[in-house]
Amino acid sequence: MEIAQQIQLSFLPESPPELSGIDMGGRCISAAHVGGDYYDFFRRDEQTVDLLIADVSGHSVGAALIMSEVRTLLRAQVNSAHNTSSILQRLNSQLYDDLTRAELFITMFYAKYNATTGRLSYANAGHNHPIIYRKGQSACIELDAEGLILGVKRSVVFEERTIELQKGDVLLFFTDGLTEATNPEGAMFENGRVCSQLGSVSHLPVAEMIDSFYQAVTDFTGSTTLQDDISIVVLKIL
Repeated sequence: MEIAQQIQLSFLPESPPELSGIDMGGRCISAAHVGGDYYDFFRRDEQTVDLLIADVSGHSVGAALIMSEVRTLLRAQVNSAHNTSSILQRLNSQLYDDLTRAELFITMFYAKYNATTGRLSYANAGHNHPIIYRKGQSACIELDAEGLILGVKRSVVFEERTIELQKGDVLLFFTDGLTEATNPEGAMFENGRVCSQLGSVSHLPVAEMIDSFYQAVTDFTGSTTLQDDISIVVLKIL
C-alpha cells in the first residue's frame, strides 16, 4: 500500500506550469494510503492552461486504478483542440464500461483559462462547484454547468459556460472532503466557511492559501487525521 501511495502521488503534478499574470497550485492529501482524488494542469500554449479536479468514488485500490486511467486518457488529449464539454463527453464514453464493471463513478470539473483574454471556460460532471472570491463582493461566485457524473450514462451532453476573470480574482477548486469535514459536534465545514476562508487569505501567495485550508480543516475537526481525501486547486489572477 505504501508503494501504491508513492506511485499515485507521482501521478500528480510536481509543479504547475508557469503563465504570465497568474499564480496557481494544487495539493491532494488522502485520508488513507491511496484514494480517488485527482487534479492536474495541462499547458496548451503560452497563453492557455487547462485545470481539472476529480473525485473517484471510494477510497480503495480500485478507485486509485481508475484515477490513473483517467490521467492517461486525459493526457492523450493534451494536444487536441477539444473544448471542455467535449473533453468530458469523450472521457465519459471511454470510461463508461470500466466504471460500470467496477461499480464506481467520477465527479469532475474541467476548465480552460486564457491568460490573454482572461476568459475561463468550464464544464462540470457533477462535481462540487468551484468558487471565485472577488474583491468588493460580499459573497463568492459559484461556477456550475449542467452535466451528469461520469459513469452513469453512456451518452451525456455537458454544458460549457464561460466567465471573464479579473485582476485579483481567486478561483478555488476542491473535492467534497473539504466541505464535508465534520467537527465533534457534527457540523460540517460547508461552503460558507470555504468562502470565508478564501476571502481571508486571498492576499497570500497560492501555496500559502492552500496550506491555510488544510490548517483550517484541522482546527475545525480537532484532528490531523482526515475523514476523507481533500484536494485543492487555486488559480489567482495577478
